Amino acid sequence: LGFDSLYFARIDYQDRAKRLKEKNLEVVWRGSKSLGSSSQIFTGIFPRHYDPPDGFTFEINDVSPPIQDDVLLFDYNVEERVNDFVAAALAQANVTRTNHIMWLMGTDFRYQYANSWFRQMDKFIHYVNKDGRVNALYSTPSIYTDAKNAANEEWPLKTEDFFPYADHPNAYWTGYFTSRPALKGYVRMMSGYYLSGLVVIYPYIDAPVKISHRIENTTLSPSYPESLSP
Repeated sequence: LGFDSLYFARIDYQDRAKRLKEKNLEVVWRGSKSLGSSSQIFTGIFPRHYDPPDGFTFEINDVSPPIQDDVLLFDYNVEERVNDFVAAALAQANVTRTNHIMWLMGTDFRYQYANSWFRQMDKFIHYVNKDGRVNALYSTPSIYTDAKNAANEEWPLKTEDFFPYADHPNAYWTGYFTSRPALKGYVRMMSGYYLSGLVVIYPYIDAPVKISHRIENTTLSPSYPESLSP
């Protein structure tokens, strides 16, 4: 495929919950029956989303307590924050195979003030490594993948697709993935005919109609008046 690995966050919430219990968030994904093993790739699904654990966001106005390492100030908290870091790391390690985990620092709209992020990450890496219970470092997906490969772990095999995707009950992202383009194109085309047909037949319907249909991450919610002139 030209890649060594693939990492992403969005899978069905029920699938994620099951994988967390079974430590199957990282798999070998063989997505094509016809291509077989030639198409497979090491794939990792993030355990929560593409953001850091709770308590470790450092954007403007975030509520996560920063490390205060000046012993002359009343709110010195290095030991407390190191304990928080270690606890969060061990919690993720409990749902991840091997002793390597990945944290995503930053998320949507959360890198507007990079200086505060890197200042805190520098401090966490320094004090966590000084504590010695876990080892923290700046890394990349490539470095992480190499560490996983070096562990000689036998990874579960995932076949077929991760579609459909819902992030909570009855909330399906019907157009999120680019898989099954022919089917999705057909659904989109037929939806257009369906909506057009409603406009044509609406004058003959007594009750008002409201339609909400989500296609390709776009919500179309036309509300028609109670009467239309043909």
